[in-house]
Amino acid sequence: MTPPPAMVCVQEVRSHGDCTLVVLCGEIDIHTAPGITWRLDVLTHTGDVDLLIDLRPVEFVDVAGVRLLDRARARTSGRHGRLRLICTRPATLHLLNHPALQLDFDIVDQLPVLLPPQAAA
Repeated sequence: MTPPPAMVCVQEVRSHGDCTLVVLCGEIDIHTAPGITWRLDVLTHTGDVDLLIDLRPVEFVDVAGVRLLDRARARTSGRHGRLRLICTRPATLHLLNHPALQLDFDIVDQLPVLLPPQAAA
């Protein structure tokens, strides 16, 4: 028995400093998007969520994938949170930054470095 598509595409969910890191992989398309959307909806259910989605292991994204990322951004910003994407693949960057879509995602090219905690004064 093969796992549901979302389980294959959601490689990891963990804390990274003050944010929640979600690592996606494989193909994000009409078949995998519903399950991924469900997982992201669970993560963005509460307010003040800082969500960091790593797309570097993703091989393909179609419009269904862009739609689920835009939904996650709307849910985080509507609840006083933030969504950032980690992306380096040129084809995916071209899609996410396409001027006709006017999405204006916050995109970084690497996992943000965690700062060591400040020593108590």
